[in-house]
Amino acid sequence: MIEYQGEKFRNWLDNQFEKERGKPMSERFTMKKAIEMLEVSKTNMYQYFKSKNLSRETVKKITETFAVSVNEIWGDGTIEEGTKPNLWIVPFRSYAGFLRGYGDGLGTKDNIEKIYYPLIKGEAYAFQIGGQSAFPLFPENTWFCGKPVESADDLVKGRLYTWQTIDGIVTKLFDGMDDEYFYVSSVNKDFNPVKPFHRKSVKVIYRQVGKLDNFEY
Repeated sequence: MIEYQGEKFRNWLDNQFEKERGKPMSERFTMKKAIEMLEVSKTNMYQYFKSKNLSRETVKKITETFAVSVNEIWGDGTIEEGTKPNLWIVPFRSYAGFLRGYGDGLGTKDNIEKIYYPLIKGEAYAFQIGGQSAFPLFPENTWFCGKPVESADDLVKGRLYTWQTIDGIVTKLFDGMDDEYFYVSSVNKDFNPVKPFHRKSVKVIYRQVGKLDNFEY
């Protein structure tokens, strides 16, 4: 059984802060921003760090807030080879080919590669993030791992999804919907407002099941 030690959460945060070195202070992911995102007090945050086994509720809040899997913080987060491939890798440069091929017997297999990723059960897709609109949850060149949602009724307000539309593939927060439109926004407020997606233009919506930080393709 995994022990959700607060120290591992602190170590994971420290690694994220280290990656931000060299960026302007206003753009960095900092402890202050982490506390604000979790909507907890500074005292509560440091109580998390001291905990020998965080509650499942707290673990869920952490993973959903920072868009990471449990294994990325409390596991080894490694990718293994030699087992049946289950993760389609869709680099930013292949988005156009993926859009053309999807739905045609997965004709995209000529444009993208499929690998084995042990931390995800079943088939999923990894989309490379381009630009800074999903920062700080998904900095540029990180990968959003997702599975298609079965119904729009399953969407959760405030949660991050990757949207496959007739115009492209983007990763945006879900803000709401009506009979005609999906209303979305960027994690990075500098990229708001975002034009709503007409429901007929959305082909597939992917819910997050994982994240790849240091994956090269």
